[in-house]
Amino acid sequence: MQKELKSIINKLISQYKSSGFCLQSKCVRQTWRTWLDNWGKKAAARGISANLASLTGFAVGMLAINFLAMNMYFWALVCILLNRFFDALDGAIAKNGKPSDFGVFLDASLDYIFYAGVIFGFALANPWENAVAASFLLFGFSASASAMLAYAVIAYKNSRKAEPDLEQSPFYLGGMAQGFETLTALVILCIVPVWFLPIAIILGCWCLIKALMIISAAYFNFVIAGKEK
Repeated sequence: MQKELKSIINKLISQYKSSGFCLQSKCVRQTWRTWLDNWGKKAAARGISANLASLTGFAVGMLAINFLAMNMYFWALVCILLNRFFDALDGAIAKNGKPSDFGVFLDASLDYIFYAGVIFGFALANPWENAVAASFLLFGFSASASAMLAYAVIAYKNSRKAEPDLEQSPFYLGGMAQGFETLTALVILCIVPVWFLPIAIILGCWCLIKALMIISAAYFNFVIAGKEK
């Protein structure tokens, strides 16, 4: 059953990748990466560290909580987008400079804190209507983040690889509820804040599904695949 589901999903993904929309989006992403890489080279050449970019982006991103609490959604959106820009820039700087284990840790940690903080900001914006939905979204977000981080710890311990390979498992269905989906949801919420309740519930469920997939993938990779070896 799982293999059939995986086969169907892979077929749909293959059809999507060959579509005109996907090819155009790849072109846009490639242009963005080239432009970002050039900025990373310039920053690294001037002695700007990736950690400094991470901390700067985090500080700007935290201002979004204040703006959300005051219902200043435009400025909150500006802070969110700037945070994501610096998050991409620190990777480009590290690529062209001297990456470190602490830099990888700092980048990931600040990302999780930033996303949780923004959800908290939406709860402050309208606590009577948003608090319960925000709590549910934080529950789902914490579940997926904890499962992913726990998986990474065991995967690194077993294979000494910096990035865990979840794709080995037929239970893992791809990059659900990762950065792009979350950022898209935050942008929409800043533009149409009255949609917070339904979007928070949908994204929270999405995160819980991802957590379940990671747990299933962990069982397959750490138990079933281990027995087959």
